[in-house]
Amino acid sequence: MKAFLISHSLFITALGWSQSEKAHEIKIDALSALVTPAIEISYEYALGNSSGVGLATFFRLNPPNDNYRELSIAPYFRQYFYNNKEYGQKGFYIEALLQYATGNDDAKLFGSTNRDKLDDYSDLGIGFGGGIKWLTNNGFSVDIGAGIGRNFKIDDASPDFFLNWGINLGYRFF
Repeated sequence: MKAFLISHSLFITALGWSQSEKAHEIKIDALSALVTPAIEISYEYALGNSSGVGLATFFRLNPPNDNYRELSIAPYFRQYFYNNKEYGQKGFYIEALLQYATGNDDAKLFGSTNRDKLDDYSDLGIGFGGGIKWLTNNGFSVDIGAGIGRNFKIDDASPDFFLNWGINLGYRFF
């Protein structure tokens, strides 16, 4: 009985600690949903009050016939610059990211202005970005950010650079 009470009180303490130190955040990009028919969902894990790691996934619902990505997966590391020890990971941030993307590019043959064919590509790139995040005490967040990167040109049809920007709405839990 004593072991049960000790394990139960340790569980309650751990549960209470996890509620005060929320480390998991899920976000959806409202800008991608409104401007392009796409879904971008991100997950971020708090490493401490001033840094975090995450993964952003982008999926285009209705791909057009142009040189735009259809799918991307981008792990990132963020460093925050707001010194609030009580409820961290908000304010200005910079991030380093790696992005794997697939899509298609319109190839111009012999200087033609019309599309002659579409080339599918998949490429890996590296980049950086920045932004600002607001976080409420009950866990809701708004994150406005942008990033730029350079593809490694593994595939000839892939673009040289990539741009990521968005307005993410999220919720922090556990």
